[in-house]
Amino acid sequence: MNAALQWGGDKLFYPARHIRWKIIAPYAVLTIILAGVGTFLAMRVVTGSLEERFENQLAEAARVTADSVVRQERRHLELVRGVAFTEGMAGGLRDGGWDTLGALVEPLTANSGAELVQVLDAQGRQLFGARLTDPQTLEYEPLTLAEEQRSWSIIVSVLANEVDSLGDKFAQIVETQHGFALYTAGPIFDGDDFAGVVLVGSLLDSFLPTAKGDALADITFYDYDGVPLATTFATGPDDPEADLSPDASVLAATGSAGTLRESKTLFGRGFDLLYGEIVIRDQAVGIYSVALPSSFILSAGMTTGWQLGLLFAVSTTFVLAIGWTLAGSLTRPLLKLVRTARAVTAGDLTARSGVRTSDEVGVLARSLDTMTERLQGQHVATIRALTSAIDARDPNTAGHSARVGQLAVLIGEELGLPASQLQHLEIGGYLHDIGKIGIRDSVLLKPGKLTPAERQLMEEHPRVGLEILSSVDLAPDVMAFVKGHHERLDGSGYPNHVRNEEVSTIARIAVVADMYDALTSDRPYRKAMRPQEAFDIIRAEVDEGKLDDHVVTTFRYLIPAWEHRRANDPALQGFRLQGAQMIEAA
Repeated sequence: MNAALQWGGDKLFYPARHIRWKIIAPYAVLTIILAGVGTFLAMRVVTGSLEERFENQLAEAARVTADSVVRQERRHLELVRGVAFTEGMAGGLRDGGWDTLGALVEPLTANSGAELVQVLDAQGRQLFGARLTDPQTLEYEPLTLAEEQRSWSIIVSVLANEVDSLGDKFAQIVETQHGFALYTAGPIFDGDDFAGVVLVGSLLDSFLPTAKGDALADITFYDYDGVPLATTFATGPDDPEADLSPDASVLAATGSAGTLRESKTLFGRGFDLLYGEIVIRDQAVGIYSVALPSSFILSAGMTTGWQLGLLFAVSTTFVLAIGWTLAGSLTRPLLKLVRTARAVTAGDLTARSGVRTSDEVGVLARSLDTMTERLQGQHVATIRALTSAIDARDPNTAGHSARVGQLAVLIGEELGLPASQLQHLEIGGYLHDIGKIGIRDSVLLKPGKLTPAERQLMEEHPRVGLEILSSVDLAPDVMAFVKGHHERLDGSGYPNHVRNEEVSTIARIAVVADMYDALTSDRPYRKAMRPQEAFDIIRAEVDEGKLDDHVVTTFRYLIPAWEHRRANDPALQGFRLQGAQMIEAA
C-alpha cells in the first residue's frame, strides 16, 4: 500500500481527508503565514535599520572629513600668524638672507609640525623654504618654489593686498613638485608696510590618512573637473582599475546640492560614495568624497536574515509540532473508533477500541465496545443454537460441532493467530457440518457402513453447507472452515480435492480438530478411541503427506489440556434425545 494512503476498510483515505489534517491544516497555514510575514517585517526593520546606520555613518564620515580640513587649515593659520608676527621677520625680509629667515622660521615650523613652509618678499621672490622629511626627528630639507608656482592664486591675492570678508588670509589646493597640497597664505607687514608672504602647506598624501582615521572611511580629493588629486584607497588615483572620478551628473550637481551620493564598483567591491565641496574660509577649493563598502549592508543583512530565518523556522516547527501533538491527542481516539467500526463492519466482532478517556469520545468508545461485545455474544449464541439444531439431527454426534470449534480455537491460539481469526475458527467449527442438514436421514443416521453411493452423497455435505451459508454474510475464514474441513494436502480429501498450498491455514486446523474429535467420540460402528490412539492415526496421515506437520505437532502438546476441559465442561458434552425432548448432557 502506498505510504501516502491510510487504511480505511474497503477504501483508501488520503491524509488530507483525516480529521487530524482538517484540524492541523488551517493551523499550519496560519502559522506559516504569520511566520513568513513576521520574518519579512523583521527583515524590513533590520534592513532599514542597517541602511539607516550605513547612511548615518556615511554622513558622519563626510562631516568629520570636512571638519578635518577646517582644523588643518586652522593649524596653518596659527603658523602663518606666528611667522608673520615673529620679531625680526621684517628685518630678515629686508636683508634677504636664507639663513637669517631660517633661524627665525624653523623653530616655529618644528614646534607646529608643519610639513611645508615658504617665505616670499614683497615682489614674490622666495627667500626661504623648508619641507618636513622625517616627522619623528622633525628633520627638514630646503624647499624651492618653482617659477610656475608663483602664479598660485593665493600668492597673487596676498601680493595684491586683497582682503575678503574673513580677512587677508587665503587657502588653496595646489600642485607641487611633491604632490598636491593644501596651502594657506598670509601677509607679513613691517609696521604698516607690506613686507612679504608666508605660505604654510600640507601634502594631501600625508593629510588624508590622518583624516581617514578620524572619519573611518576612505577619502578622495578632486579638482572641479572631477580629476582625483589624492586618495586613501590602497591604489593611486591614476590606477586605470580605480575609476574614482565621479559621474558627470554628480559632478555637475555637487556645487549646488551640497552633498550627493553615488554607488560604484571599485577594485571588485561595491562602494557607496558621498560627495561634498571642500570649503575653507567660506571658499570652495575642491571636491571630496567619503566611501564605505556597501557589502557591509549585504553581509550584515544576510547574517541577520539567516539568524531570523533560523529563529522563525525553529519557532514555526516547534509551534507546528505542538499543534500536531494536540491534534493527535484529539484525533487518535477517533481514529481508533473508526478502525474498530470498520473492523466490526468487516465481520471482526472481537475488535475493541480500547479508548478509555473521560470525555465525549470516551463515552462513545465505551458504548461502541459494549455494543460490539453484546453483538458478538448474540452472534455466537445464535450460531451455537444453530449448532445444537445440527447436532440434534444425529444423536451420535452430539456436541461434535461445539467441540470442533473450541478445539480449533485452542490450536489457533497456540499458532499465534489474531483474535479475529480465532473467532472465525470458532464460528467455522460450529457451522462446519451444517451441510448435513441436506443429507437424508437414511444416509446420515445409518448405523452400518455406507455404500459407495451413500459415501459420495455424504461427501457432498461441505458443498451443501456452503450453499446454505452463501446467503449469510459470513467471514471468508468461516466459509474456508466449512469448505475445507475434509480436504487433504495430497488431494485425497473432498469435496474439491485441493492440495498443498491450495489448502488454507484455516482448513489445515479444521481437519485436525474435526478428525480428532470424530476419532475420540462414540459411533454406532465403533467405540471412541483413546487420545493416544487417535493421535497416532493423525500422525500417520502426516507421514503420508495428508496433514500439516506443524499444525499436528502443535496440537500434540494441547491434548492433555483439551481432554481435561472436554471432561469437565458441560458445554462440550453436547445433547442427547430422551423421548421427544432434547436435554443437555450432564
